[in-house]
Formats: sequence, C-alpha cells, structure tokens
Amino acid sequence: MIPSQRRPAGESPAGRVCLVTGGTAGLGRPLARALADAGAHVHVGAGVGDHSAPGPERSAGDPERAPQDTSITVTDVDVTDRAALEAWIAAVHAEHGRIDVLIHNAVRMHGAADAEGMTVEQAQSAMRAGYDALVCSVRAVLPLMRSAGGGQIVAVGPGEGRMSGEGAAASCAAVKAAVEAYTEMLRSELAGSGSGIGVTLVRTDTAGNGFRMPRIADFLPSVSPEEAADAVVHAIRHRRPSVDVPGSLTLLHRGFKVAAAGVAKCEGLALRAIKKADANTYFLRAMSTIAPSVDRAAHRLTGGRVLVMPALLPSLMLTTTGSVSGRPRQVPLLCHPEADGSYLIVASNSGKPHHPAWSRNLLTTPQAAITRFGRTVKVTATLLDGSERTAAWDHMVKFWPPYEGYARSSGRNLRIFRLAPA
Repeated sequence: MIPSQRRPAGESPAGRVCLVTGGTAGLGRPLARALADAGAHVHVGAGVGDHSAPGPERSAGDPERAPQDTSITVTDVDVTDRAALEAWIAAVHAEHGRIDVLIHNAVRMHGAADAEGMTVEQAQSAMRAGYDALVCSVRAVLPLMRSAGGGQIVAVGPGEGRMSGEGAAASCAAVKAAVEAYTEMLRSELAGSGSGIGVTLVRTDTAGNGFRMPRIADFLPSVSPEEAADAVVHAIRHRRPSVDVPGSLTLLHRGFKVAAAGVAKCEGLALRAIKKADANTYFLRAMSTIAPSVDRAAHRLTGGRVLVMPALLPSLMLTTTGSVSGRPRQVPLLCHPEADGSYLIVASNSGKPHHPAWSRNLLTTPQAAITRFGRTVKVTATLLDGSERTAAWDHMVKFWPPYEGYARSSGRNLRIFRLAPA
C-alpha cells in the first residue's frame, strides 16, 4: 500500500547524502529522483555492474532531468570491482564529509533461465553484482556511518526472491534470497549496538523486468515506479525494517508460504489417488479427452508457464511438425527429466490401440520443441529400442505405474522417445 499524504513526515531526506547503486535502471531511477525532489544530495553509481546502465557519455545529473539540476550526480562505477566501488564511496564521503543513506539496487540478471539452463558464469556474475556488491558497500559505509553517529542502509530486491519455485529465474531467486538473508542478519546485529544505523529491506515486483512471479501476482494491484519510489522514501523517513511494494506482496508472501506447506502435505495423497484412479477404464477415457484440452488452454493463457499435472508430476508441452499438414502440433505430456538434460516420454495414448499422432510426427520429423515453465527449447527426438528402451521402460513404470496398464489395454509396444536439447 502506498503511504498516504496524511502520515507524519518522519526524518526528512533534505540535506542528506544518499548513495544509490543501480540508480539509472529499474526502481533506481525514480528513487533517485524522489530523493532529490525531497532535497537530498544523491550520488548514483552506474556502470557495467548495473543492467541497462548508461554509457560514459552521461555525466553529472540524471540524463532525463534538466541539465542545470545538480542534486543528482551520476558516476560510472563497476559495482563488481571492489576497488572502484570503495573509491567511489570514499570520494563521495570526501566531498560531503558524511554518507547518510546507502541504497543498494544493483543487479545483473540473465533472462529467465532456470537453474539447469543458467551457466556457472552467469550465476557468478549475478551474485557479484547483486550480493557481493552489497556486502562490499556495507563494509565501506559502516565505519563512516558509525563515526557520524548513524545512517540508513537499504537493500532493494524483487519479491520473486522469496517465491522462487520451479520455473523462476534462478539467478534472480538466488541473489535476492541471499540479499534478504544478509539484510536481516545485518539488521539483527546492528539493532542492539547503539550505532544509530537502521537497515531496511525493500521487496518489490517493479524491478523484476519480466522475470517470472507466481501467476497469482498477475491479479494483484500494480503500482507505478514513481509510487514505488515514494513508498521506499517513506520507509527511509520512518526507518522501517522492511517494506513490500505493492503492499499486497506481504499477503502474497504469507499465502505462498501457507500454500506451499499445504501442497507438500497433500501431494503424496493426491498422487496416490490419481495413480489408483488411472487404472480405471472410465477414468482413462475421461482423462484422455479432458486433460489435453485443459492443458492446451492453460498453456495458451499462461504463456507456457502452467499445465494441469506439473504440481504432481513433471510435464511438458511438446510441439511437433505434423507429418501430413506440416503445421505445428502441440500436445501436453508427462516426462521424465534425465541427468544429461534430456527427457523421456512415452507414446501411451492413454491405453488406446493406435499410436498417438505426435509419435508419428516425431518419426517423420525428429526436430521438435518443448516448453516447461514458460521456457521453450529446441530438441531432437530419438526412438529407443533394444536394451536402451528396456532400461527406459523400467524408469518410466517406476515413475508412472499406470503405463503398465496402458500397455496391456492397448495391445501394442508403447513407443519411448528421448528428447535431447538440439
């Protein structure tokens, strides 16, 4: 919830010296403006450590503000370079004689890659900008704030870091979880030290830049970057320990935690019930007609993020090329993820006597695509036979016992394909 104009003024930012890393991207830009409008001296760190950072041609003053506005100073600084970061902080302190507020907003993300798709180099790069830079900044300003008798440290992180489930951007979830844990520990340590230094954690979905939040977040009221910045300034004024922007994120965090616990308790019972029901002929007929249509609709409405079965079993949306029409054909399927990044799928056709059309399509054109949690990758399909098929069949039957019933009712040898990344 955005703070009301009627709330008490608190400690005004006027005249205070504020450092903002990542101050030219995401929430950083409107936040720097809001602080400057409140009378603060704002120093923005921008450089290769910040996503969408300005080039060297951008000089003092926000490039979108009037040239005569000198309340915001933008300096090119690589936050992943500890020496450069510390030198920038020291230079600001030398200019003003103090640093009152540190706001860490620097982050380097690499699309919406999941944990398996993200490279080690991408993970390290994201952690250096998002977490390591926070630690280095805090280590540099703490003694300066202590000697001045107080200050405020603010760490900004999107809400996704708390609700990271399968399919979330792994780098975002990991970095923001680390930032949150570090910030809470720092607050706890400083609380009884008498240092006068406050610590604020800001969780916001406005800085996510397209990274995947749980789909229920799509239905929550949104706020503009300027409104989010005003909420953060309000938190700084009143030295609040944490703030969620929008305020509905607080309820979403709690609801997600409760829902996750409920799913963990019910998942085993639900899965056993489905496996037992799947041996029933009438259930097979109903599911073979209803489930694919429901999954296709969910896939279209959520951009490939949601299928019916993934809450209980690994699933994917397979896109093949029609063997007759030559057009793309989609079908939702259970899958068994392999350690090498490939997936096993079975052409069971819910126990019907004929092979499913998608398996004929793969035999004609092995090149296909799969979508899981909103991420689509190209794959090449291989029909397994001999000992390789026998080993894969044993895996698949353990994974989904009804496959044995499908084989008996169909009267055919169920085709098994391995889908390997192209």
